[in-house]
Amino acid sequence: MKTRFFYMMALICSTLFFSSNTLAETNKVNDDLDHIALSRIGGTTRGVTGVEVTATTDGKTAVAISVTDFTGTAVVQIIGGRTSAQYSFYVNEMGYEVINIGTLREATYTIRIILDNEVFEGTFVKVPIIR
Repeated sequence: MKTRFFYMMALICSTLFFSSNTLAETNKVNDDLDHIALSRIGGTTRGVTGVEVTATTDGKTAVAISVTDFTGTAVVQIIGGRTSAQYSFYVNEMGYEVINIGTLREATYTIRIILDNEVFEGTFVKVPIIR
């Protein structure tokens, strides 16, 4: 009786363990966004302001920019592919903006995010939209 109970509990535990692993595998987020590596340009290396800037892109239709610990106007410049574009948005301690790049031609672009006297720069590749 004890042996049968032990095997029954082992079977139940293993079933629960494997089913939870399968469930975790199927609930993964399909994240096709590429992180754009930004570096701080100009200014002094002293006096860290604490400003955080991140940018991601899907490479086809959008670039998402997040700015924290800053208040003011953020200017975004996208340069490359024989064209350039400039956008701006207001940040109040925290800001998030999505820029449409669907109309830009296929090329490598430089993105500059200007916050008062700080400039953050990185590059991304715009790929064609396949329909």
